[in-house]
Amino acid sequence: MYNMEYFEVFLNSADANQGKTTPHTTIFNLGSINDFVPNSHLYQNADYCYVKVKYFVVEETLANFNTANVGTILIEMGSAMPNSVRSEEISTSNPRNMTQSNIIGLVPTSIGGNTYSSTRYENDFVKAGNILNGDIVINLKDQDNVSLTLTASKAWCMLLCIGFEKQAQLKNKSNIDYF
Repeated sequence: MYNMEYFEVFLNSADANQGKTTPHTTIFNLGSINDFVPNSHLYQNADYCYVKVKYFVVEETLANFNTANVGTILIEMGSAMPNSVRSEEISTSNPRNMTQSNIIGLVPTSIGGNTYSSTRYENDFVKAGNILNGDIVINLKDQDNVSLTLTASKAWCMLLCIGFEKQAQLKNKSNIDYF
């Protein structure tokens, strides 16, 4: 993405403010990033950002994913993404077969019996409301939109890349020029 400022955030479910023992739903306070990344304050009031799951690992075995029939892990954030939709069964409350999505990443588990377009996950940026302003909720679900049931309280880790469009007065500056 052109004229973007990127921030990387490593999350470990064992460090979550809430959800350490139920890592399929965790809450992190990303507002505290502003204490550690000097130029993040430039984007604190931005309406939106772009989020990408660059890396993800969960302490679960392939055998357990096979048993639970989990072929894909959906990584979701608590709020809907403004430019993303997903299919949903037609119902009285949703007669259109589509709904706003909150998926920020997909991870194949490579279970037997499934065929994948790629066994590598190559997530791209998803437009989201600014996540550097406080708490975010991360949900892990299976391909059927059911919360992932991990054996015991297995931890997961992920690396998020968060991008912001540079403001007009910052477009020709590098990170070093901010100091």
